[in-house]
Amino acid sequence: MAHLKRLDKKGVNRFDDINPVLRDLLKTRAAIERSTYEREQANWSTTPEGVEGKFRQQPFFIRSPFEKKITWLRANRGTQHTNAFLMGTIKNALLRLEDVRKYHGVSTGHDSEFIAYYRPSYCHLAEFAKSRVKTLANEIAGRLNEMFTTAIEERGGNAAALPDAELLFIYRHIAVEVHALRVQPPFWKAISPLFNPAVLPPEPLDRAVFVSALYRLINPEWWEHQLWRLRGDWRENQLRAIGSIHKRATPYISRDALADWLEQRRKNREFFKSHELDDGEGNRISLESMVDASISNPSIRRHELMARMKGIEYVAQSRADVGVFYTLTCPSKYHCTNASGHGNPKWNHSDVRQAQKYLTNLWACIGAKLGRKDLRVYGFRVAEPHHDETPHWHLLLFMQLNEREAITEIMRGYAIKEDRAELGKRTGARFTAKRLDPKKGSATAYIAKYISKNIDGYALDGEKDHDTGKPLKETARLAMAWASRHRIRQYQPIGTPPVTVWRELRKLNNQLVGNLIKSEKFKPGQKLLLDEGMDAVMAAADAGCFATYIIRQGGVLIPRDSYVVRLAYEDAEKPNAYGEITGKIFGIFSPHLGKDSRVCTRLKKWTIVARQKTQAAAEPHESREILTFPDGPAVPWSSVNNSTDGGNLNTIPGIEDRTVQIVAPNFDQFTDRERRALLRRLRKEPVASKK
Repeated sequence: MAHLKRLDKKGVNRFDDINPVLRDLLKTRAAIERSTYEREQANWSTTPEGVEGKFRQQPFFIRSPFEKKITWLRANRGTQHTNAFLMGTIKNALLRLEDVRKYHGVSTGHDSEFIAYYRPSYCHLAEFAKSRVKTLANEIAGRLNEMFTTAIEERGGNAAALPDAELLFIYRHIAVEVHALRVQPPFWKAISPLFNPAVLPPEPLDRAVFVSALYRLINPEWWEHQLWRLRGDWRENQLRAIGSIHKRATPYISRDALADWLEQRRKNREFFKSHELDDGEGNRISLESMVDASISNPSIRRHELMARMKGIEYVAQSRADVGVFYTLTCPSKYHCTNASGHGNPKWNHSDVRQAQKYLTNLWACIGAKLGRKDLRVYGFRVAEPHHDETPHWHLLLFMQLNEREAITEIMRGYAIKEDRAELGKRTGARFTAKRLDPKKGSATAYIAKYISKNIDGYALDGEKDHDTGKPLKETARLAMAWASRHRIRQYQPIGTPPVTVWRELRKLNNQLVGNLIKSEKFKPGQKLLLDEGMDAVMAAADAGCFATYIIRQGGVLIPRDSYVVRLAYEDAEKPNAYGEITGKIFGIFSPHLGKDSRVCTRLKKWTIVARQKTQAAAEPHESREILTFPDGPAVPWSSVNNSTDGGNLNTIPGIEDRTVQIVAPNFDQFTDRERRALLRRLRKEPVASKK
């Protein structure tokens, strides 16, 4: 290398300009060095020194789980135990890591310029920090922008004048480069069939789709989002490979991913505190209070899920349907770690997203089969992780009694179909079915634990997770972080009306009642909407009875167009960053009555603005602090507060208004002990809020 640097200083840059004898010597030396390197790479696993040398080459997030153990063994157990640990645990972890990394990096199945350019560095994406990912995103977006601009200039410089076939060719060329980086181009599923001339439609193509897709591909922010997501998936799967995520280490999610999730939540909270919502008319409200009053609040989310589940159960009872609790688990090859915490030799190096895709496809096959047999089910699905992050599903489904056995056998057949031989006669490892007995408790009570353990651990004090042995109060946040990291929907209704319409109707009812109260025209029980069917659905939503809401909407297991009330959308005022005019919720309408039944539920347009510093905020010692307790009726249980400013419309007879909003002057001057005593007294003795 030193000789080559000297030649470079002398201006000898071309290999052919070097003396032939020296050139032969350099070739021989390079061949020897390559042979030595390949031999070391092939034989690193044969000696403890080779294993430790390979281990020291790994990035910090791979070394950190083992370095303390190696140091402790050397100091307390000696060389023999240290070498045994290196040739056992460390060696197996590195071998599994090498197998996983074969799927990380550029895709070699394409003829792409990006493959040659990014091959050396892209395989290290899991090691990149946020700043490095942002730099890479800008670089890739710039290269694709240059490719697109060059292709347009070669064809005359006017993209609007290009025929559809030319536009398809340009998109396909860019899509090959994107696929090389293991990223799916936008709208690929919709556009890729058009590459076949036999299916090219005779009418002009929707060119707006291509423009939107190309705008995304040359946008650095879009690439930063894609690369950061890919980096998180690869990093998490590498940590699974080395055995850092299981019941004896960190269950459900890695420490790195949990730290990222907590940091993002902290940043979000700081943003909420420093911003407000402005309606453009001089009215401002706290963004933080609005977020806490929505389903982003875990407590409110849990309450709403329980209300929905209870409503579905009441509907099932009215139909005389029976409930069955099913569990679907992935085959062994999707689990990286056994129940004992040791590596699973059957693991196929798949990640969490691939395991979730298996379950999604499995349920799609089951649903198609049930549809062909005219068997219908409805209920709720819960997705949660095993101790090694692999997802599994719990389904609480209701069905007719005479169809229960047929439905169960169809589900069992599909659940155990893949890798059937590994199960033998014990199919319970892949599929379980338990019929609910009303004498032992309600269906809602049965699934309540699964809802709570994956949100906030409410009412689970002292209980432990059977999979990890850790308290459920602690594992709840791990489950939420797991779902966020892998973009998995934890809860999904099946065969019931949408909950978004429920929320919009509750909001609309409050608006209409508030307007009537202000105009002194409100009468309890009066009809608020012209159509009786729509008004009945809104009354059920306002009452908070999800069972009545389902019945008024038409019941379960009906097409969406058959619902009495659906969401109404309108076009946004401005295009987004990709030139698209997206749709946004306008309100509600009835598909039976048409567009004339549209009712707006979002009368004001709120924008997020920076919080204004008030004199009270500048002088905290002279201000009064408002304390709001979570058990007060002023705190909404769902995304919409069912109370209005004009009065309490949902007063329960015999119960006084207990809006616990205490104004305490100079609350900061109290000691911790005095604060706790004051809070206990206030909770026991409700005080009417000051008008």
